[in-house]
Amino acid sequence: MVLELSRETFAEIEPVLDEVHGIWDAEESSLFTKYQVSFKFTGRVMGGVPQKPEAIEGWIRQRIVGGDLELQKLMRDTLVDIGVELPDDPTYQDIQDATKRFVAENHANTFRRDANGLFLSDYQLKAGLKENVAILYPYNEKKNRMGLTQKAARSFWAERVFVDEQRVYLGRMQPDGTHLQVGHVTGPKGARSTLTYYDYCEQPSITFTLSSMEDMVKPDMWRNVLMGMQRNGIGAIRSLGYGQFKVTAFDKL
Repeated sequence: MVLELSRETFAEIEPVLDEVHGIWDAEESSLFTKYQVSFKFTGRVMGGVPQKPEAIEGWIRQRIVGGDLELQKLMRDTLVDIGVELPDDPTYQDIQDATKRFVAENHANTFRRDANGLFLSDYQLKAGLKENVAILYPYNEKKNRMGLTQKAARSFWAERVFVDEQRVYLGRMQPDGTHLQVGHVTGPKGARSTLTYYDYCEQPSITFTLSSMEDMVKPDMWRNVLMGMQRNGIGAIRSLGYGQFKVTAFDKL
């Protein structure tokens, strides 16, 4: 079962980074070949950065006191599952205590952001590249080795392919909405429900730059890795198909 609730984001606003210049910036083109890449997400991309528990507690209390019946029922059901009872006519202190227990059992995730908006980090994109290299070109003693040192393909990409931008912006100042994922797990206390909130952006586009040291990745390998990455996606709960995209541009600069 998947339910939808709408709420504001609680991500911390990070400082905008100053641009840093080095003495060999003008000479980088002799070592690195750059590619400008653009993705268009086919649906939702989910945030995976944990939110502050106290912010979620405050949001839940505000909605409960304000009469959000759907959220009241979800919270009551979850508290019952973990063995906590909420009175039929709770006081504010009852609600405050219950929300602390509720948040302790459930989680919320959002996007990183700064004054320029929500963004994905370079490591997320690089991790996606390495993941799909490992899938398509697994380590083998006789093949899928690269470079003069015949490294495994994944290690070769890790050392030679870089995302230039530390922050790749999603073109949003706030998430488009919040997805509530309801799950069921079995533990020492028996079966119980779990709730996880994910802020999402609906079909955003991103553009970033890839630098390839000595341009040693062949065109067909770029294509295969990016095609695999399209289907495996970026962001949270990719196992449910979120975060898939299409490559809309791949241009050598």
